[in-house]
Amino acid sequence: GGTAPRPTGRRRALLIGVNYFGTRAELRGCINDVHNLAQLLTQTYGWQASDIQTLTDDGRGFGMPTRHNIEQGMRWLAQGAAPGDVLFFSFSGHGAQQEDPNGYEEDGMNETILPVDFERAGMITDDQIGDFIVKPLPEGVRLTSVMDCCHSGTGLDLPFTWDQRRGMWREEVNPYHSMGDVLMFSGCEDDDTSSDASSAYTAPGGAMTTAFC
Repeated sequence: GGTAPRPTGRRRALLIGVNYFGTRAELRGCINDVHNLAQLLTQTYGWQASDIQTLTDDGRGFGMPTRHNIEQGMRWLAQGAAPGDVLFFSFSGHGAQQEDPNGYEEDGMNETILPVDFERAGMITDDQIGDFIVKPLPEGVRLTSVMDCCHSGTGLDLPFTWDQRRGMWREEVNPYHSMGDVLMFSGCEDDDTSSDASSAYTAPGGAMTTAFC
């Protein structure tokens, strides 16, 4: 019930792309994903460039996508969010899994994203991402997320997941119900992998983000 909040005009987006240059884990299309999403927001949906922060490991944007900078960016994204605000979060890079110490996950594993300095600073779990950008949101805030990385099916630990095989929404085990209106598009399921995509006419990019844009 109730009426939808009036849009406040306040918009914020945090777009993260990590190519892991010069490592065995190097990818080709993640920074292109950031550029494509920024173009989608500004040229198609009328966002201002000042609404958007980008973290990419090519030395451009607002800084390197280190764990510290990603966490600071997520704090900025959700800080002061009020009914009617519209937020956007994306991560393109490597995703992985690690054992869930709390036993909340159905498969016993937390989904993670890998900052550029993950070997030193560690991975960021879906629980931690939720603490930063999902749980703080009040009612009436809309957050849309694109997670173009491996093992990203429940990358924000949202309470419902679309079951493509059954054509219906499935409630997660031990769900956390956010006050905000949160929707996530993922590149794959928790036990699956994402990939780069390119053609003779386009630059490399994540398959999910390329389809999204």
